[in-house]
Amino acid sequence: MQIKEKLEVFQKFTINVANSESEAMIQEYRESCEKELEEYRKSRQAEMEHRFQIEEIKIRRQVRKKVSEESIRQKRLLDNCRQEWKKKLMERVQELLTEYQQTEDYQNYLTAKIRMAKKVAGTEEVIIYINPSDADKKEELEKQTGAQLTVSTLDFGGGIRAVIRSRNILIDESFVTKLEQEETYL
Repeated sequence: MQIKEKLEVFQKFTINVANSESEAMIQEYRESCEKELEEYRKSRQAEMEHRFQIEEIKIRRQVRKKVSEESIRQKRLLDNCRQEWKKKLMERVQELLTEYQQTEDYQNYLTAKIRMAKKVAGTEEVIIYINPSDADKKEELEKQTGAQLTVSTLDFGGGIRAVIRSRNILIDESFVTKLEQEETYL
């Protein structure tokens, strides 16, 4: 074999080695690029998911805040309606009580409550108060019940109040007290 042939064989061999080494380097570079690309995609995906979660949390907070504000607004509206209804109801009840106080039934009610107060007192001294608006009924009530009545200086809306001092008992059958008790349940 001659030098020329040896040179050709050597050249082919070196070209083959260079080609295989360059192929290996290209393959290695390609794998490196694909690995970097995959890592980049994963990091971008994680970043996007994180941003999505942050945005979702922000939106949920805004929604909760709006729901809370609306709930508070509706509660206030409901409370205002309830207060208005309560006021109208109490005004109507007051009108009906005023009408009732002009009837014979009211006179009978007072008589029954005065007798009840006397029964509770028994032999003890009792002071029975009637409302100032019922002062015109005092004489008739005293005749019907045989009790000594006192016209109160305080307006308690009708009914009676009685005091048994010896036992520290207050019998409060006044309409103001009864209305206050009912109003607390509304």
